[in-house]
Amino acid sequence: MPTVAAERPHQDSLPLISVRRFDFGRDVEDVLRFQVEIYERNFPGFRVTESFLRDYRRTLKRASRLWSEGIFVLDEAKRPRGFLWVSLIATMVSPCVGYVKNVYVDPDLRGKGWGRELVRVAEAWARERGAKQVELDASVCNPDAIALYEQFGYRTVRLRMARDL
Repeated sequence: MPTVAAERPHQDSLPLISVRRFDFGRDVEDVLRFQVEIYERNFPGFRVTESFLRDYRRTLKRASRLWSEGIFVLDEAKRPRGFLWVSLIATMVSPCVGYVKNVYVDPDLRGKGWGRELVRVAEAWARERGAKQVELDASVCNPDAIALYEQFGYRTVRLRMARDL
């Protein structure tokens, strides 16, 4: 686990919030629930279906066993309140890149620094595995996420365009 994972009290010493490794059996249902907001907010018109969740569950279970996949939860009183999924990928120009697949913070915890903490964990995890760069995709529909990434120095390096058929 990255050495930067934080543990700090939330709102005047209420339950501690920490970043910890994902435990499939304990955390999967909460993480699946997060996907509804993540996907429906960032992909207008997309609707999360049972089939989507079933496939996501299968992919998450497989990924949770791999060294090249870092899956973490933001935990408050043994209940996931956020989620991070980062992977190592190879691109045509770099053999080892950290790629942030998914970041989520419960609406009640937003604006309190936990998104920043999850990004720090992603970067530390990737660095520990030899990555020299971290990449991510951000939806133009989510300006808050874009602003967070820009605060960290992320910049647009590629423009992904789409056309409906």
